[in-house]
Amino acid sequence: QVVGSSDTRRSSNVEPFAPGPRSAKPAMPEGQKVQTDTEQGSEILRDAFAQSSVAMGKHEDEKDISKHIKVFFDGKFGPNWHVIVGKGYATYATYEAKTHMFFCLPPLNFLIYKMG
Repeated sequence: QVVGSSDTRRSSNVEPFAPGPRSAKPAMPEGQKVQTDTEQGSEILRDAFAQSSVAMGKHEDEKDISKHIKVFFDGKFGPNWHVIVGKGYATYATYEAKTHMFFCLPPLNFLIYKMG
């Protein structure tokens, strides 16, 4: 199901992340901003945070970081994932329901969504 469009420029309407129950998987650090239409604490959101952290540890180039995350998501959740990583960008995109995730792991911002 296609939900609509998303403008991910930084804005004050991004809600702070409220971590769910503790689990063995990494969670978003408290106080960080997350904008998503997925369930808080869902497997897909936990994987987004975990793989973003892993990719930042393995790669310095934003292109390589985004490729790492995309390959993981395409393998685990099926094809057609889009991953944008950077310090400053604007986008206007259509995405499938329950797949849009936008968050910051300083110094980078991450936009991950599925469409297609």
